[in-house]
Amino acid sequence: MRIGFFGGTFNPPHNGHINLAREWSDRLSLDRILMTPTGTPPHKESSDVPGEARFEMCRIAAEESDGLLEAYDFEVRRSGQKSYSVITLSALHEEYPGSEIFMIMGADMFMSLESWYDFDRLKTLAVFCTMPRGGITFSQLEEHRLHLKERGCPGLVSDLPEMVISSTEVRRRVSGGESIHGLVPEGVEKYIYAHGIYSKQN
Repeated sequence: MRIGFFGGTFNPPHNGHINLAREWSDRLSLDRILMTPTGTPPHKESSDVPGEARFEMCRIAAEESDGLLEAYDFEVRRSGQKSYSVITLSALHEEYPGSEIFMIMGADMFMSLESWYDFDRLKTLAVFCTMPRGGITFSQLEEHRLHLKERGCPGLVSDLPEMVISSTEVRRRVSGGESIHGLVPEGVEKYIYAHGIYSKQN
């Protein structure tokens, strides 16, 4: 089985995430993509929105994705513990023995892979997939991919278009009383308003 591991804060998940997952699914011929919200992210400050709420939004987004995505709660269930990717990927190999795992990640994360927790084990657990983003070019990523390959870490760089939607923009719009219709899945939009998420954030 070919599994896409799509991790992130997902605060909230939006249509840019869905479109990106669809692009990777097509290019990698994935059997499933696991949308995995972080519990306590090691690379950034924890979200003000609890992991359970972010997972529920991912679950709703997956439900509306026509079978493209599955919400995976492994990291949220480990509440209070750092969400190191090496731990999650190891668990995935136990859950799906014999599968090939493709970790979908941002360009900045790809460039910093060697600094991640237990890199020597991490590099054996997945193919690390990225695309140009935030001023990091395809050629820079490809050069780094070759460097990682020399260290025994498989990677893949694809020329996918950059997302034009951001979670930051969605949060800003909600807190400012602006519409987010069309930016997030319909069910996620309803959940955000029903639970007052982001409405008091600046």
